[in-house]
Amino acid sequence: MNNYDYELPEQVEFYDKYLPLINSSLTADDIRVRSTDGLIGDLLLEFKPSIKDLNAVLFQAIKYLSHFRLNGQAVPSNILLISYDDGTAYYYKADDYLADIEKVYTRAASKDVTGQFVAGDPQSIWHYGDDAVDEDSMLQLMKNAYKRDQNGNQQWVAVHIDTDDIIGWATTYYKENKGARKADFLGDSTIIGEIRQPRKLKGRILPYTGKDNAAFQYIMDKLNDYVERADLGAFYTPMPYATKSNELVYDAIRRFQLSDNNDYIILDRCAGTGNLESTLNDNVPDDIIDKDILSHVIVNTYEFFEYKVLKQRLGDQVRNIIPPVANFTDGTVEGSDALSQEFVENPIIKQYVDNPKCTVIIYENPPFAETTSIEHQKRHSGKSSSKKWKYNYVTMQSKQELKGARSNDMSNVFIWSAFHYYLRQPTDSAVIFSPLKYWKLGEDWFGFKAEKAFAFNRKYFHAVRQMVNGCVLWVNEQANSTDNGGESLKLTAYDIIDAQAPNYDTGELAVIDENVVAKRIHSNFSQSYYDEISKSDDVIQQKEKPYPLHPDAIWSAFNGREGRDKSLSVNAKYNSDIIGYLTAQASTFENDSSMTHLLRNTQYNGHGFHLRAADYLIKLPMFAAGWWKAYRPNWWEIGVYYRSGDGKTAFDRDVKAGKLDHWLNQVLFYTCLENYNKIRSLEGSDGRWYYNELCLDDNKGKVYDPDDKSAPTTLASEQLSEFLNKLDQEETKMYELWLRILNEAKNTVKYNPKLNYGIFQINDELDTYHTVPTKRGKDKKVWDYIQLHSDLNTMRGLVKTYYHTHIMSNLFKYSFIK
Repeated sequence: MNNYDYELPEQVEFYDKYLPLINSSLTADDIRVRSTDGLIGDLLLEFKPSIKDLNAVLFQAIKYLSHFRLNGQAVPSNILLISYDDGTAYYYKADDYLADIEKVYTRAASKDVTGQFVAGDPQSIWHYGDDAVDEDSMLQLMKNAYKRDQNGNQQWVAVHIDTDDIIGWATTYYKENKGARKADFLGDSTIIGEIRQPRKLKGRILPYTGKDNAAFQYIMDKLNDYVERADLGAFYTPMPYATKSNELVYDAIRRFQLSDNNDYIILDRCAGTGNLESTLNDNVPDDIIDKDILSHVIVNTYEFFEYKVLKQRLGDQVRNIIPPVANFTDGTVEGSDALSQEFVENPIIKQYVDNPKCTVIIYENPPFAETTSIEHQKRHSGKSSSKKWKYNYVTMQSKQELKGARSNDMSNVFIWSAFHYYLRQPTDSAVIFSPLKYWKLGEDWFGFKAEKAFAFNRKYFHAVRQMVNGCVLWVNEQANSTDNGGESLKLTAYDIIDAQAPNYDTGELAVIDENVVAKRIHSNFSQSYYDEISKSDDVIQQKEKPYPLHPDAIWSAFNGREGRDKSLSVNAKYNSDIIGYLTAQASTFENDSSMTHLLRNTQYNGHGFHLRAADYLIKLPMFAAGWWKAYRPNWWEIGVYYRSGDGKTAFDRDVKAGKLDHWLNQVLFYTCLENYNKIRSLEGSDGRWYYNELCLDDNKGKVYDPDDKSAPTTLASEQLSEFLNKLDQEETKMYELWLRILNEAKNTVKYNPKLNYGIFQINDELDTYHTVPTKRGKDKKVWDYIQLHSDLNTMRGLVKTYYHTHIMSNLFKYSFIK
């Protein structure tokens, strides 16, 4: 065989030679999967130009198999190491290295492999380069692996179930077995689940021999399938945060321990496996008179397997566990649904609630299941996930105060019910873990005073996003505007340093920001800024005059193209005064990319309004505010700041006085150069040409000539004509770069002289690339116009900086962001 300097040519030659002998249709791309050099059924191939250290190369292969195990992927039982240059193959059985496969390696498979591992002797060494018999033996190994794969008779390394790999195997199990639930997968000493008696995963995992599921107590919520997690609202509290929150419980006890009250209870209706309570008796402060805090705790959890762990973990230490004895039914515990009338009237709890000499402390991380969320919609599970709790007794009762969509959020219902059913007197209080939405937007139903508040990073709660999860000590007293919890809420932000997934039960807390301040929101964009536009389908109301809208127009999809193939929710409108369509919905920044859109035509599903030539300038701050999170990655700000219309009066006043003329031009300048502005110019299927009025390319079907007064200009160019003559240094740099980008765009093959282009359309249509194979077998993008591509990347960075230096301060000043 030929000698090469890199692996790819060797692999190409090897596969070209041998794969046709295994199956004539088999290609290298078919077996270069999971970031490996090759995987044929239960045979892993690892290539090197020349193997000089068998220990290191086999260790690299072992690390690949370790990754398979952690991801719940079947672990191949055969390993073949190929040394190209000397035509030698080394065959190993993976079963011999099970202990090494079951270790966790944090770095890439190719890193830290030298001097770390001692391999045993190979099963076989084949000199396939110059020995026909050896070559045939190697080929037969690959053929047999392929045949086993085609027949479903693969030979896998059966691995042990532990806390490192059980989430991966649970994911695989639910994916392969639609409709399966945690009871089917997990089981326990009395219920035979998959992990104890593998059937579907037989041959891939070994039977789990633990007498119970306590080993998985920190990740019980992640062992549900997705729909069940949504139904239960399952959530996990990492131990560093749980222990920190104990301080708020001690503060709650201090409030009443010297009063006339004879007793107190701490009620957690959604205790999970008991993380919140598990350290309450550890390091109790000296000034707390009764050191046995757990003897006052009442815990409840809805999910059966969490109940089993909770009972084993805390059952003999707490005052009550609800219910004291539970039998398995459908995966939940009978009588423990905290949103049921039965639970509200539970006599064990009610005896304390009805006793005026007993103080009640709620201590909870309420379940979160917002069934209208993006995660649910992507899985088409929103409606199905509503059925099990949305019509419960407490949920229906809460609708008296939780108006509109608020009752779609299970945490809102839990928080409402805590104060409605359990807290009765000023000494009562509640320590609540939750995103701050219930307080930020809840002025009409949540008006309590806060004693102390922490901001925790939600990602450690087995959530999807980094953002603030508040932990607040609320007292059962109404707050006035100057109280903490009135119009503002002060929090201290804590992160977990050196936290390790999936449990996050290790690591130290570090203060990130001691002065995080959240403010209430009283109105949103649609209430404050959409209202000038009538909801009529036939007429848009302007202060000057009404004018008709023509229904024969096109829609826009989210990418700015014509939305012909979308499910249309609104009628598209056209008028020569309409220059775009702006969607600036929702108050939170949790799903910012799906809530803010700037398009040329009516958005296919509505939720916004048409931008008009007469007033577009004062509407664009909403667009700028909508993308704040894209420029502010700090998790302790996300969930604290929302979009609001609370500053409209001051904004309108200063606009009218001309104080914001320059800033509004800066917002327009930013909009013209921002890639999130997805207005395109295009020819619509309705026969009209739609041009991008919010860009600085004046080529509206005719090359712009400043000396030709008949040549059209965009509204943006017209508005910024004087502004562009007085640019500061930062703006000059951006504008000159724009001119170069536009010139480069005109020299691309796909440039259409009939259109005028904004940054987004140039990025999407003209910044083209082709792919070439690399030595690792993956295609690499090669940009056709490297200078154009480079300048577009640079523009993104300049726009981000400009947003911070020129745009953002007034967005906060006028409460577009609050």
